[in-house]
Amino acid sequence: MRIAFIGPESCGKSTLSAAVAGRLDMPCVPEYARTYVERLTRPYLYRDVVAIAHRQIQQLRAFPHAVFDTELIITQVWMHRCYGRSPWWLQRAMEQFPVDYYFLCAPDLPWQSDPVRENPGCRDELFRIYLSRVRRTGAPYAVIRGTDPSIRLQQVLRSLSGLLPFAVEEDRQGGKHYLQVQQ
Repeated sequence: MRIAFIGPESCGKSTLSAAVAGRLDMPCVPEYARTYVERLTRPYLYRDVVAIAHRQIQQLRAFPHAVFDTELIITQVWMHRCYGRSPWWLQRAMEQFPVDYYFLCAPDLPWQSDPVRENPGCRDELFRIYLSRVRRTGAPYAVIRGTDPSIRLQQVLRSLSGLLPFAVEEDRQGGKHYLQVQQ
């Protein structure tokens, strides 16, 4: 099962994906674009975003059961916004390695600037674009809203327990959530 967190910059994707992966005892695949761009000593180019997409496809192939901090929808939108195009194989890869459940994080959290973030003024617009793209996949999704991290996490866990073929049950002693297959 592939679970992906998407949304505009600075909306809590990394925090939520790590927390959910920890609670569900699943691998968390971190945002590769951030790591890649942070290592550059020059502005990123189209070929860099293509390299990021290739790596994301490798990650989707390698982790059929994981929580992903971003995925190919964000990369495709990024390519179109910056360069007006994306490679033909990107859409094909999205179909070949589908996400089973999307969490779209609303831009309710205050903007936190950092050296690789670049879109503080268009988070609402990007949110609408991502929502449209997620809907087109036909995969189940939930929009995560609010500013309280614990409430956001509970929204995710509630969505998973209600819509996936397993229950999320709490271990009250350890505070972890475990997947229990329903018989």
